[in-house]
Amino acid sequence: MRADAEPTATLIDSVDTDPGSVQVRLRVLVFSGESLTVHPLPQEGELAIGRAEECHLQIDVPALSRRHALLRIGPPLTVEDLGSVNGTRVRGQRLAEGERATLRPGDSIDLGQVTLVLQRVPKAELSARPRRLWTHGYFEGRVEEECARAESSGVGFAVARLKLNGTASPTAAQEALAELLDPSTLVAAYGPGEYELLIQGGKLDPLGKLADELAKRGLPVTAGVALWGKDGKDPDVLLGEANARVEAQGKSEAPGLSAFVVKDPQMEALHALVRRVAQGTISVLLLGETGVGKEIFAEAIHQSSPRSNGQLLRLNCAAFTETLLESELFGHEKGAFTGAVKTKIGLLESAQGGTVLLDEIGEMPLSTQAKLLRVLEQKEVLRVGDVRPRPIDVRFIAATHRDLEARVQQGTFRQDLYFRLNGITLVIPPLRERLNELDALARFFIGKAAKQFQKSEPSVSPEAMQLLRGYRWPGNLRELRNVIERAVLLSSGPVLTPEDLPVEKLTSTPLANQSLAGAQRERPSGGPNDHDAERAKIIAALEANGGNQTLAARALGISRRTMLNRLDAYAIPRPRKGKG
Repeated sequence: MRADAEPTATLIDSVDTDPGSVQVRLRVLVFSGESLTVHPLPQEGELAIGRAEECHLQIDVPALSRRHALLRIGPPLTVEDLGSVNGTRVRGQRLAEGERATLRPGDSIDLGQVTLVLQRVPKAELSARPRRLWTHGYFEGRVEEECARAESSGVGFAVARLKLNGTASPTAAQEALAELLDPSTLVAAYGPGEYELLIQGGKLDPLGKLADELAKRGLPVTAGVALWGKDGKDPDVLLGEANARVEAQGKSEAPGLSAFVVKDPQMEALHALVRRVAQGTISVLLLGETGVGKEIFAEAIHQSSPRSNGQLLRLNCAAFTETLLESELFGHEKGAFTGAVKTKIGLLESAQGGTVLLDEIGEMPLSTQAKLLRVLEQKEVLRVGDVRPRPIDVRFIAATHRDLEARVQQGTFRQDLYFRLNGITLVIPPLRERLNELDALARFFIGKAAKQFQKSEPSVSPEAMQLLRGYRWPGNLRELRNVIERAVLLSSGPVLTPEDLPVEKLTSTPLANQSLAGAQRERPSGGPNDHDAERAKIIAALEANGGNQTLAARALGISRRTMLNRLDAYAIPRPRKGKG
């Protein structure tokens, strides 16, 4: 919930009108200077208020502390001062740090020079009230911000994509989404009849029965959901995962190595090595940046191996917990614990004769690493509630974008597990180091997207291809695939032009060479004078806005995401987050 951004369209938002409802839908009016913004409040939960980017209600006013106050939506409805510099006042009384005040609809809260007023949603707006429908670019930026917030708070969120099927009306779908979704859910337009959702909270089923409810209204949708933590912690990974799950329901097959035209010498050598490695049983460690296609290489190893008739079991190590390992991976016997009404075969047993991909192995907790090491060494599992270990016959492939050797030195990854997994290491280079494959990859993804959307396959204009070649692709193949897919969805002619591409994004960061170990970032193209002049402008904008990156980006006429890329490119330290 941001108090500084403008919506690009409206979405109808309905409010519970049941007079017997325990809670009343509320909204908060934010008065700051001459500006007024209105924000719907969820029916329960906590909302941090301040100028910090991780706050639920961010208000970019220098007089506010970074985390100024906390609004608790009850019952009872309260506000608490978080040790702000300029104070929190309710009905004229200043609250001490940590003090709470009970609120009623109509009360005002003064936060320095900013005033918040709580209101019941007017009856005239109960059935139809404007709600924001954001752009895809803004949505990407918010997902990036949520990843950073979740990393520090540990509170997850979900990214979802909905695709209307058949001839369903987009207007009816927008009205239904507004009625069925919580007001705190951010909704953006991905393309015609397609929407993106940013859902707060780490629930395993964040959409609940949304798809079923839409289908009952004659609005069938295909949905794909990715959970922060369980499916990844990188914005490109989450967006790509949600998109891939939508596509998978359309019975589209994932691309294998043979689908790509290989023109780069280092990639030709890597493909040849994959074919040789596949014939053995040695463990393989796949290294590469996020989105380079590690899972594609793992599938290629499996399909080219004598185990190809068996299962390729993909396990995301970021989602591993003690409970998951004990019950899901190893299985359990009937009566082993409350709720164990029958014997359950574990996932590792189910992969007998196949291959197990340990994706994001660098994210696995130390306590879990010890249990996995025993499985790798003994090649057997012990079901919960059983006394007899059971042998397993599987080949292990591990994948990560982390520097495992550095993690071993830091004490966050077991050295013995690293040696056990590292039978042979394959390093997959990032896309920016093999740009001679970009044209072929782009055309492959164009053909795939055109088939998915049942459109004629467009060609690519020289200007559009130049844009694609000039970008550094931090999200690699996954990011390229997402950009191409959306461009094909939005295109209306036989040729993809720069207008079909996210120009601001593709021009925000210049091509830079980085190795997996993390080479130094290169500065944007241009002469030294250009570098110094632009760097000076950014520093001046930050100083003029008290270090606030959002306001500085607005003053420079660029997006916040572009600002962050510029800070990294010019090695400008980001303003430290602190109190007050």
